[in-house]
Amino acid sequence: MVIIVAAVAVAGGEKVMDTVAGLFTGGGTAVLGEGDSRVMIASEAESDAKQCGAPQLVADKRCGDLHILLVDANKIPFIARNTTLAWESGRPGVLTMNRAKQDGNRRAACPRSFPKKYGGQCDEYPMASTEEGGAGARTEEVPGRENSCQGGMYGAQYPKDGEQFLVAIIHPDQIATGVFSGVDIAKDQGLC
Repeated sequence: MVIIVAAVAVAGGEKVMDTVAGLFTGGGTAVLGEGDSRVMIASEAESDAKQCGAPQLVADKRCGDLHILLVDANKIPFIARNTTLAWESGRPGVLTMNRAKQDGNRRAACPRSFPKKYGGQCDEYPMASTEEGGAGARTEEVPGRENSCQGGMYGAQYPKDGEQFLVAIIHPDQIATGVFSGVDIAKDQGLC
């Protein structure tokens, strides 16, 4: 325990804290595939994703009965960062769609008092439109453009209410390495 506390004190920062928490909660990430077909997923969902392989996950957006929601780190690197840190701290990689909870979950995770130090917006994972979203979600400030992009990107991929889906990050090498500080760093800021 002293070693963990010392590592947090020396390295500091939220990512270290979430990674350390993940050691106790079973969190973590895994990268599947090679080259352009690489995807990052929550380690607890690895057995589900390996059944199909990274190229099929990206191409079909399905793996058996499981829907796949692709998070493009080229377009939304800070949202991809928040998702990754959520997985590392034990939040699930397979979620259940529940649009009826969206408004209440969003208020619980991202209240009006959420600090927006750099004029961004609140991002939450698990998403508000899921059974798992709400008060226990991990939150972080992200560029407003990313939140707008996310709505269109995810809305087209969401399954029906009650159905499960696996969240996978494509272009994992483009995930933001630090917190949002007012600069949108996305490689692809075009339409989503």
